[in-house]
Amino acid sequence: MTEKDWKVFQQDVLDVLRQYEGYFDFFERVGSLSDDSRPDSFARISREEKKEIWVLDAKNKAEINEDDEQRMEKYLEMAKSNPIDVGLQMSELSEYRIRGVFVTPQERPETDYEAVKFSELHQFLQKELIYNNISKLVRDLAKMAERKQLSQNQARLLFRSLKPFEDRLDEAMEKLEELEDKYVGLKLRKPPLSSFDFKVPVDAVLVHEEKGKAFLIDVPYSESEFENIEDKVGEVKDRMSGIDKEVYYTALDTFEGHDSEFVHELRDIEEEIQKTAGIVSPEELAELFTPKVSTEKRYEEDYIEVLDTEGLGFRLRVQTFDDVSHKVEVLLPEDASSRIKDRVMNSRKEFGTVDEGLLQQQVKVAEGPKINLSGQEKELSEYRSDVKSLYHPAVNPVLSKKVKKTAKKS
Repeated sequence: MTEKDWKVFQQDVLDVLRQYEGYFDFFERVGSLSDDSRPDSFARISREEKKEIWVLDAKNKAEINEDDEQRMEKYLEMAKSNPIDVGLQMSELSEYRIRGVFVTPQERPETDYEAVKFSELHQFLQKELIYNNISKLVRDLAKMAERKQLSQNQARLLFRSLKPFEDRLDEAMEKLEELEDKYVGLKLRKPPLSSFDFKVPVDAVLVHEEKGKAFLIDVPYSESEFENIEDKVGEVKDRMSGIDKEVYYTALDTFEGHDSEFVHELRDIEEEIQKTAGIVSPEELAELFTPKVSTEKRYEEDYIEVLDTEGLGFRLRVQTFDDVSHKVEVLLPEDASSRIKDRVMNSRKEFGTVDEGLLQQQVKVAEGPKINLSGQEKELSEYRSDVKSLYHPAVNPVLSKKVKKTAKKS
């Protein structure tokens, strides 16, 4: 390893740290390659809920040895004995946690201190420094006003501005969390979006690994942001060029009334994801086949089961591992399955297999979304209509009749 390599790595680390300098309350480069008596930099965070001193040292090598750890211990003692180096009085030091952090080029080496590999440095800094909770920002603004760093009028204007956005953001995140819960393969990533090696310029990302799709979702702060939506799309494309997935961008129209292919209302976001990714949730299929009698729903690791609560012999199971291939099984009274069979024959439509009280379907979803059932492809809306016209008119009367008989006996 040449001295030039060390200098380049050290400079690369410092360049990244400089990008986040505004998020520190104090940041200073103090050491150099030729002088290991001081670390590369000291940093301080002075927030109500996060008071920390960081001692950062870049090490362009695979292992952290005993000498490196001893030097880090010396650097930490330096910060403790002379807190003026990080802009603190000795009396303030007890409020702070002191962290020693090595930045290394490849894998995290074994060490008693924290170690961050360079490719994950952005993630680490975003997670540690950038606000991802509006309520924390509000609390810090209140503290700034209390210390007279903001005038009361400035603070009041900021609070009024933040509160509506906080409400819209919370509403959007709740909806996205509901989607994540409904689907097997959808994973929601919220700030700090640390699953990526670069800064993602949006409020949330929904990823479906099986389909190789990533949905980047923005919640615009104000209506004026919609005017620059094309510029934001360009920024996202440039920033996300390194991801190994198809990337789709949408801004949630929480203000309503904006017309663009990149803007969708919150209530329509699931439909757009279904259409683009070619997925359907097991929850939707379970609801589609649930009859109009009292039932209970059970969630197992890889399937949803719906059972009647009246002892009618009805059981529905929907199983999927990826939101694409679904196995639907319905156990029901034989007279109900016989009625389904008659309706299917008369309609000449494909509806899986129906035999001796058991309906089975192997459903495969494609983009559109389209449903492939035994080689016959149709729109999701048409598939829903088939279930409503072939299944429910056969099943509901039979089960309702059994409920009435049970009630009379009791």
